[in-house]
Amino acid sequence: MTGMETGHAGLAADFEDFCERWEWGVRALIQDASTLAANLGIAAGTMWEEEQYIEGSFKVIANAAYGNPYASEDEIEKKNWGDIFRADVYKPDYSDESFDKSAKDIKQTWSDTKDTVTSNGKIGSLMDLLDQTGVSNGGKG
Repeated sequence: MTGMETGHAGLAADFEDFCERWEWGVRALIQDASTLAANLGIAAGTMWEEEQYIEGSFKVIANAAYGNPYASEDEIEKKNWGDIFRADVYKPDYSDESFDKSAKDIKQTWSDTKDTVTSNGKIGSLMDLLDQTGVSNGGKG
């Protein structure tokens, strides 16, 4: 503003000084606010990461108690809570193929168990002794 607009040249000069100082004060406040916002943004990001980690940990714990025992932690952390507590997590398969596969698996397990028992430990040693004396094959050794 000119001296004529303010009514006095000294008043115009003082008003101009006041406006410059006001401008620099507002600029400093805006910079402080920007710095504060940036710091809060970093803190908010850190809090979000921590919340995600804690939620993932609780999902893993819940899955250990109820969910799929074969799922990895990464798979569990990506699931929704509803997927972890679904009622059909342990939905059994009663198909003929499932029963056939189970029967084959059971036969193989018993065969492997018999082989292990008869070839290791005391029984294995006795079987080796019997084989050497020819008793186990009917004396035809």
